[in-house]
Amino acid sequence: MTRSPYPRTQDSPLSGRLARRFLDDAAGDSWILHLPGHWGVEELLAAMRKSSVLAVIDGLGGHQPRPIETAARAAGQRGRDGPVVVLWPGQLEDDVVEDLVSLCTSGRRRLLVVVRSAQDVPARLRELERTGHLREVIPGTISARELGVQIRRHLGGPVSLRVVRRLYHLSAGQPALAERLLGMAQGCGTLREYEGFWEWDTDEDELHRSLSEGGDTLLLGLDVEERELLTLVAVAGRIPEQHAVSHYGDEPLASLMAQGILGFETSAVRGWSDLRVTAEAVRVMILGEMRWPDILRWWHSQGRSIDMSQGGESSATALSWWRARAQQTPDQSEAAELARRGLAASWYRMVQVLVDLYARPSAELMVLAARADNALGAVDPALHRLASLPDDAGRAEIREAVLVAERIRLFHPEKAQPVIKTLRGRAGGDSLTSTFDEVLMLSEDVGRTDELLAALQRLRASEDCEEALLSQLWAGALLGLRRQSDLGREVLSSLIDVLRREDGFPDMEECAVAMLLLISATSGWRVDMLRVETDIWNERRLRSPALAGVGDLLAAFPAMQDDRAHLACRSACSAARIHAAGDTYGLFRFSRDLAAAAASLMTQAPRELLEDPVLQDAVLREPVLRESEAPDGIPWLRLAGEGLRLSAAGLREDDLRRRLEDLAEQAAAEGETAQEQLLLFMVLLRRSSRAARQVQRAHWRDDPGRPRLIRLFAEAQDTDDPVAAVDAAERLIGSHARLLGLAVLAKLWDRREELSSGLRIRLINLVLDSQRPGEASTLFRDQFVLTLSGREASVLAGLRAGRTTAQIARDLHVSARTVEATISGMLQRFGCSNRMELLSLRLRLDRTAASVR
Repeated sequence: MTRSPYPRTQDSPLSGRLARRFLDDAAGDSWILHLPGHWGVEELLAAMRKSSVLAVIDGLGGHQPRPIETAARAAGQRGRDGPVVVLWPGQLEDDVVEDLVSLCTSGRRRLLVVVRSAQDVPARLRELERTGHLREVIPGTISARELGVQIRRHLGGPVSLRVVRRLYHLSAGQPALAERLLGMAQGCGTLREYEGFWEWDTDEDELHRSLSEGGDTLLLGLDVEERELLTLVAVAGRIPEQHAVSHYGDEPLASLMAQGILGFETSAVRGWSDLRVTAEAVRVMILGEMRWPDILRWWHSQGRSIDMSQGGESSATALSWWRARAQQTPDQSEAAELARRGLAASWYRMVQVLVDLYARPSAELMVLAARADNALGAVDPALHRLASLPDDAGRAEIREAVLVAERIRLFHPEKAQPVIKTLRGRAGGDSLTSTFDEVLMLSEDVGRTDELLAALQRLRASEDCEEALLSQLWAGALLGLRRQSDLGREVLSSLIDVLRREDGFPDMEECAVAMLLLISATSGWRVDMLRVETDIWNERRLRSPALAGVGDLLAAFPAMQDDRAHLACRSACSAARIHAAGDTYGLFRFSRDLAAAAASLMTQAPRELLEDPVLQDAVLREPVLRESEAPDGIPWLRLAGEGLRLSAAGLREDDLRRRLEDLAEQAAAEGETAQEQLLLFMVLLRRSSRAARQVQRAHWRDDPGRPRLIRLFAEAQDTDDPVAAVDAAERLIGSHARLLGLAVLAKLWDRREELSSGLRIRLINLVLDSQRPGEASTLFRDQFVLTLSGREASVLAGLRAGRTTAQIARDLHVSARTVEATISGMLQRFGCSNRMELLSLRLRLDRTAASVR
């Protein structure tokens, strides 16, 4: 048996790639091709018919008359040697199968046997597979990262991480389904383009409507029993595997599992598991075609007979929720337990709807609903619930509310503090959260780090799980964003491990992931950031929509540092739009300010900054917040956010430099290391000697990652040695800090006449090598005027070809004197003393190439 990998190299639909690979197969093999759900089979046949005449044998729709060769001859001379495509081979008569075996073993015709999975392959064809006459080709599923590559290639531009994440979870990595969803999302406007950058709308209603109207074709490749089982799982959400086997038999379940349409959720009792629909789009399509009376009928005919004890926590929660909606509203204590289980499964909307069933929900239910609200980005409704706890709320419920509010305070202190004060006042007496209070006090005192680590070690044995987890979250955030980024990362990485084992606080896990990403973005790139991005971000089914905004914000940082201001601006704009819809992590204003700062480095601000009402305030050129914008959002980035606003405010250069210098010193005095570094990054671009001295005094100057780059940049900006400056610029450009490298070279460019010829050539070549074809210009690159006119390009091309002045003149139909004048002008402009030095420059000869200025 051989398995063919998914063909990833060409930019065309999967059906077209598979058709070409089969028809162009140099070995002339026959194939067994796996297409789950028969998704894309019609497109495959259409693609093959463009290059060959097929003989199609359909086990469900009838087959061609015997002998098979008669069908091929009927197709004409061209079809005599064409392939035979077999659909639904398990439904064929034995004599037809024997004819196929005879064709394949004799080598007279090539077979393409299309199956949904190995379950559909008849035993007689499996023998051909074992003997090497049939080659098994399984496109299989692809990872989120591979899907992202395919999406970017198809769309022809950068995309928000939300695009990749949503398409991956909607399709479960099935390439044919992902391609269909991609086209559907474009058609209905869920996938939108902003000047070459693709974003995913936070409101998916139009896509869901499109799926419910035209997505029933996704089920055409399933038989009746498979459809019924799949519908039950889709309606229930999760069901026990044991129930599926006992009521539908092994065959439908095995077929759906083999096709990847159903999958296991969690381990349950006695070796059984819970079942779920793997691709969200399939479930959305099924539910979109059903009305509430249909769901009620399914409950009474199928759902209420399911034994919840046969499955695990996931199916028990889903079935209890179905019963609560379809049969009777449970009492509030039972509803609270159901809500906790829903939160543990990241089913936040389920919790919101459940609590809203009650006219006067209990304090416990309101706290749980507040957790769900906050996870979905509804910060104000979450705090309103916590502030509105009923009068009979006990100390335990108030304490739970305080813990939720303290988590919100990490990102929204001004909004959360009044609620926390009120709740603590209602409890009276001793502190509700003594462990958390102690850890917070130790975290804010840099001299007591050893005591803090000892306290965190003791927390691992604490019986109060939620308070211990919250304490570690705050400690990791304060350490990571302030003086000890490495230690903060370590604390948060350990916390994520604990949360994954506990498996009951995915909303807390999402907070830890967001904070770890922010620390990594603001303090440099480390292994733990990559771990989060690959191990949790892409594959884990976390539900917080705001995490996608954190991911786009993360992408904006390295893009700006590498002088890709257009990509940085559009990534930050995407993050701002996501956070405007739901700002769990308090990043809306910072994202908007980052977009404006990136736009200030561009020669022309992108249209979406000017036209999008969400982003318009970012280009008002106001360096301070207006009264209508009271302080809000994550406090650990506010000084940096103010610096970003100043950078985009159109201030005079000396005034801007002074105000950024003041902010950087304020950040250092307050122990805000991450913000100090970001502000020094900004002010060093303005050639500040004061900032360079601050870098030399900084305690973090020898740390790896971005701190070391900032130190190198400061030394290069503050040195009078041009060779050292060019060396530093080369290192910065090679470290993906092109903006910093070009800033160093721009300072030298102002006095290029003073440089030696060799150093000037090296400087110019560094700038030329940093160019990327088709890249939009930025303000720093515009400082280097290295464009060749059409005549200059033609003359230089002649010199590189070894032609004499007279020969070049004849080629261009100009005088030799004109050629000499052109050469002399280039020598003077680029500071070259002779033609050999001019030829050593790596100047581009394309007349239409963009200027590097």
